[in-house]
Amino acid sequence: MKEYFINLNETVKKYFKVLSDEIPDFLYDYINTPAMQRIGKIGCGCGTDYTKIFQNKFFYSNLDHSIGVALIVWNFTKDKKQTLAGLFHDISTPVFKHCIDFMNGDHETQESTEELTTYMIKNSKEIMSLLERDNIKIDEVNDYHIYPIADNDTPRLSADRLEYTFTNGLYFKEVWNVEEIKEIYSNIEIQKNEEGIEELGFKDKNIAEKFIDGASKLWPLWNYIIIQD
Repeated sequence: MKEYFINLNETVKKYFKVLSDEIPDFLYDYINTPAMQRIGKIGCGCGTDYTKIFQNKFFYSNLDHSIGVALIVWNFTKDKKQTLAGLFHDISTPVFKHCIDFMNGDHETQESTEELTTYMIKNSKEIMSLLERDNIKIDEVNDYHIYPIADNDTPRLSADRLEYTFTNGLYFKEVWNVEEIKEIYSNIEIQKNEEGIEELGFKDKNIAEKFIDGASKLWPLWNYIIIQD
């Protein structure tokens, strides 16, 4: 049941430990379903694993990313439904990930690849059985956009945006190491925004600026991928 975590890259193991001191037991069952295991074969780098231009340090899958998002949500909320919504947010992602959004003409929101999320969950007898066991309705976990800790419009911070920014700076381009991520991550808390809605925010301006400085080194590379595609 816990084989996935045992076989993880050592850097990712340390990184996941930063995101959450514990991995809640219920997550193991959902991660082990065929529908979730499918995205473990899809790289999070939108096809860069298959090019000679980019030299990714290690393979980081959409399953890894989804678990990372779930762990961030769990760390801050301890809410099972929000955590599962984070876990499922990429369950329908295809090979080449957001490149397909551009092909679909959805280059700004990049959400077209999420259209089959409900379908994938409903058609997984394993996931549906687990949801029934846990007394959770599908509409409570099939749209992570309803939970601002899991997802939020830019420039607001969310678990999804935080996770892929951290890991892009680990495997895609060396922007920071796990210890530096720990320093940044430990400075984040749940805050109320101007509209009275909870979202992730930094305690200290200096740490926020450090995060933005690191993220800004990744932005030109993301744009380069878009241009090449």
